[in-house]
Amino acid sequence: MRLAASGFLIHLMLIALARTVPSLGAGVLAELDRNFLHAVYTPFSFILFYEVLLLVLALPQSHTSSIGKQYEIVSLIVIRRVFKDIGEFRDPATWLSQLDEALMVLMDMGAAVLMFVLVTAFHRIRQTVIHTNPQDDLNRFVSLKKSVAVLLCGTLLMLAAYSLLHWFGDVLTLRADEIVQRTELDLFFFPAFFEFMIFTDVFLLIISLPFYERYEYVIRNAGFVISTVLLRFSLSTPKPYDLAVGLIAMIYGLCVLSIFSYFTRATNTGNREEAEVPSANHSQATAQID
Repeated sequence: MRLAASGFLIHLMLIALARTVPSLGAGVLAELDRNFLHAVYTPFSFILFYEVLLLVLALPQSHTSSIGKQYEIVSLIVIRRVFKDIGEFRDPATWLSQLDEALMVLMDMGAAVLMFVLVTAFHRIRQTVIHTNPQDDLNRFVSLKKSVAVLLCGTLLMLAAYSLLHWFGDVLTLRADEIVQRTELDLFFFPAFFEFMIFTDVFLLIISLPFYERYEYVIRNAGFVISTVLLRFSLSTPKPYDLAVGLIAMIYGLCVLSIFSYFTRATNTGNREEAEVPSANHSQATAQID
């Protein structure tokens, strides 16, 4: 988190510099927001990228865990936007006179709380799932998931580098009044990353069939793919409809997991889900199919 702290301090210093030295109010600094609250947006950007890395690392351990991480990332995007929108108020002391902007902030705050509730419920329901015995040795499946995670991690780093280069290129070529409108890193990175996650989920669904052909696993994984598709749509949907689409995606995934948990408890007798990485090899392979 040192990068997050460093980025926060650098952003604060740039704002202070732009406010105290009027002669620097040209070029990129001309469009730098003078509100110090806007600097909170920067550390949240680093935290979000860290959460994306955790999502990729969680993929070999548990499919369900990776879906929960996707929900966490979207909720963090929303809560980060609250700080960004507050920082863009012309005068925070008179925010009641800016009803449109204030309403958007309140909607984001409410949606972030609801997403937090849904993420909490999702992780709680994960603990109630009862596993069935695998139909084949899952070591090969676990190895395939690790290979997918490595490829996805490489794709993530290349996508991040491309997004930064694209952003710097726009900063250098656009006029000052166009910089803020067309140089949002989120427009490049997160929609493209969730598109990769859609294909990753579909691929995991296909390669899991030889190991778990049971109906409940197939429909659960298909439901997770639908949820990921909706999350991707939410990132490119205009405000405030993006919040509705994101909430629908999470509710759908939560419903799918709830029914899946009930199905496993109604049709199987076994132990409840234990740790994500148990010590026994067989238990580890079983946990990594969830």
